[in-house]
Amino acid sequence: MNYKIRYIILCLIILFFITITPIIILYSFGYNFDWQERKFVLTGGLYVESIPKKATVYINNKPQKETPAFIKRLLPKYYQIKVVKEGFHEWRKKIEIKSKTVAEVKNIILIPINPKIKIINEKISDDFSLEEYISKEKSISKNIFYIHKPSYILYKTDKNNSFQEQISLTPLPENQEYKIIVSGEEDIIILSESNQLFILNKKTRNFEILENNIQEAQFSYNNKKILYHTFNEIWIYYLKDQGDKKTGESELITRLSSEIKQAIWHPSNEHIIFLVNKKIKIIELDSRDERNIVDIIEIDAQKIAYSEKDKLLYLIKDKRLIGISLE
Repeated sequence: MNYKIRYIILCLIILFFITITPIIILYSFGYNFDWQERKFVLTGGLYVESIPKKATVYINNKPQKETPAFIKRLLPKYYQIKVVKEGFHEWRKKIEIKSKTVAEVKNIILIPINPKIKIINEKISDDFSLEEYISKEKSISKNIFYIHKPSYILYKTDKNNSFQEQISLTPLPENQEYKIIVSGEEDIIILSESNQLFILNKKTRNFEILENNIQEAQFSYNNKKILYHTFNEIWIYYLKDQGDKKTGESELITRLSSEIKQAIWHPSNEHIIFLVNKKIKIIELDSRDERNIVDIIEIDAQKIAYSEKDKLLYLIKDKRLIGISLE
């Protein structure tokens, strides 16, 4: 090999290292080349969790990893994410990946296509209460709250009636019956027989109307949200700041053409189970893209309740108590 050839080879090697070194440095700092934009861009990542675990994560219909999964070095743009596990309904959502940011999807619940059903009691009594059957798993107040009549002022006492403490300063509308709902942190909402939902302002100690035409309301398991529904709408009221949601903000979760017979929290605090059109459905709160909504089972149930302890969705159907596993 003569001097000229060796010189050419040396120049090519030097040129290669001059070209590749900046690319290696950029790659080590999290940059990738975007062929559409024809430039290097700083990448982002995606973290996915699901119940159950070991579900396959697809990005733009290409399989990646099993949950829990961290997928890095994604170009900043929107991706179609799909989470799939055999025997379960799949989950889909379009997620935006931003530079230097990891987009998190932590509240995926995959619902069995054919859930396990168990008859708990073939014939329940006429005075059977599903609420009493399920143990009080959520943190609840040890105090007793009651509306004093004829003043219609809210008071608090204990089981022994050893004290009486006035809670509200102004009365509720007279000549009505009220359902008092108390969270574990003693936030208080009251539902009137005229379907007005009131919330107690702890600072002013006055009741404020939260909404009208409300059928049911309940606090979330973590006492950070209130679920309430009308005949055809499901709403969430935020008691505390959560992500981009602010305290006192209300959010419409879904609006349906048919009557919503009942709506309850799932223990995740990020999903709502509801009864409509002889079907039990579950919907997520994640408002990015479209909310995933899945039919759990088609059955004309009279009442539903979820047991966090048993991990069963209980329902009453024609005097029978039935348990459904969502795992």
